[in-house]
Amino acid sequence: MFTSKNELVESMGVDPEIAAFFVDRKVPASNAYWKGRYLYVARGTGYLFIPLFFDLQLKAGVPRTVLLNEDYVQTMEQILHIAAQYEFGEKDFTTNIQEIERLVEPKLLNHSFFEELKAYFSQQNLVRKGRIGTENPALNRGDAFLYLLATIQIPEPVLAVVLDSWYNLVPSFLLLDDIMDFQEDRQNQEENSLSFYGYHADGIRKAIAAAKQNFQELKKLNPTLCEFFEKTLDKKIQTPYFQHILNH
Repeated sequence: MFTSKNELVESMGVDPEIAAFFVDRKVPASNAYWKGRYLYVARGTGYLFIPLFFDLQLKAGVPRTVLLNEDYVQTMEQILHIAAQYEFGEKDFTTNIQEIERLVEPKLLNHSFFEELKAYFSQQNLVRKGRIGTENPALNRGDAFLYLLATIQIPEPVLAVVLDSWYNLVPSFLLLDDIMDFQEDRQNQEENSLSFYGYHADGIRKAIAAAKQNFQELKKLNPTLCEFFEKTLDKKIQTPYFQHILNH
């Protein structure tokens, strides 16, 4: 499904230049993340997060010229390509991280943050280490994307705000997706972040509360996005599927 520039700007509070840049961008050739896709920003959260997170970086203080620099954007696309190959089972997790590290090492401008990430990903189980990660390992599966931030030079306070925005945005997306998929994931014995809260109505209520708290934190940078997410979540909660799992 198509996500328009107007929807990003008006409904989600995205900077117009960032919205236009990504909506108009061509799908990168031979990239596993966009395999079979014709639109750069599809409706799925796995694509929508890109303009949203780049906009949050802008609002945190990263210059637009840095964010829309072609090398920075292409590095982001290559990280997603490598991550997709892991998701499709073409390589193991350790190889996935090693390839991303080899990709960004020649481009490093923040060596200390790169070392933080390396220490984090050296753990057998990905749990919060310092300022990276959450206490719910299943919500940390997208953190390899953060290697991108080591390729730009920004003040430490700005980086701290960017990291906060990441953990308010992406884990919330993953959490909501996992709530919708938890019955199927349980049957297939696939990783699901709801295992942290419990596969029952009370656990789902805790997960919803966690997502809502994250959305409120996003309000500091983008009130429009906070309102969009809260309305979207409230609509989902009223669906027969949600009402069934909340009452059984």
